[in-house]
Amino acid sequence: MDAVICEHCRKLGCWRVEESMKPWYCSDYNEPSSLFATCMRYFALNEEEIIILPDFLFQKIESLKYEMSIIGKMHQEDIIFDLSWVAVGNDGNVDWRKTYAKCYREMLPDHFFIFAAINGIATKALWERLFYSEQHKILNSFYEPIRNTARLMSHPAEFYELRNKTILSAAQYGWPAAVCAWIGLRNKTLNNINYQEELVGNFFEGPVYDLSFCLRQTILIAIINGQFHLLHYLPAVNFTDSYDLFPFAYGEMFLRFFRELINYPVTETFFNNKLSDCLKPIARVLYTSMSFLDFSRLRQMMVDIKDIKTLNRIKRFLDDISN
Repeated sequence: MDAVICEHCRKLGCWRVEESMKPWYCSDYNEPSSLFATCMRYFALNEEEIIILPDFLFQKIESLKYEMSIIGKMHQEDIIFDLSWVAVGNDGNVDWRKTYAKCYREMLPDHFFIFAAINGIATKALWERLFYSEQHKILNSFYEPIRNTARLMSHPAEFYELRNKTILSAAQYGWPAAVCAWIGLRNKTLNNINYQEELVGNFFEGPVYDLSFCLRQTILIAIINGQFHLLHYLPAVNFTDSYDLFPFAYGEMFLRFFRELINYPVTETFFNNKLSDCLKPIARVLYTSMSFLDFSRLRQMMVDIKDIKTLNRIKRFLDDISN
């Protein structure tokens, strides 16, 4: 059904969308849930111009395309991953449970463990079916969340030592399910597991954990790296003062952070209609602590923006947070 999509490949990396080597039977576990889901999946995977559709459906398709592009970027390193393995549910969104099942059948064991680490579903059973050489390679992965997840399989007592840096690193790469698994949040959409419950349990006592502080830091790291989709999966937290924003409050780091904060892609709002409500309190706290030099830098940044729509959206955003 799915042809190779050259334009999509150019945008998102070196992987391809292609037919599975295995037949897709009507009774198969990853069978499309409905005609609506099948159509949504088709339009999301194919670069066909959509002309006559209600705004709701157009935005739904754009949201699914955007989510597919995120999934592609998440898995374009270290493993072979095809977008044709992504399942779509009756609601028109990615069905992660069926996607995991499809990938489990299609991927090599070591590739699936890496996939599982990225998506917060790694287990000791998956780890123990690997050869020693495969385990060794994963333990030396370039990506800290993958290395640390592998380490956790045989050394669960190190969970508390590895947790914070793994969460922030996963936020930097834009891996929401890995963030949730290490934080200890079971997200119903992502179907991730809770590593502390599943792998650590009550055998090892850890330090007192400030979940709210960790979430605030995770959100800030996601924003500075342009990983806005993470905010769709994390609970809202309260930014009441500039203490949490201190690392981003001065100099060039301020300008970089503020630029990311107010110049998010419009498509993000299709995917997360509450994104603006999440970002404005952060921007408001930062805005009230700005120096004269910061204002000068901000004005210069806006002068350099040539796209009128982007400029007007930023102006509206600034008007909202300054009132």
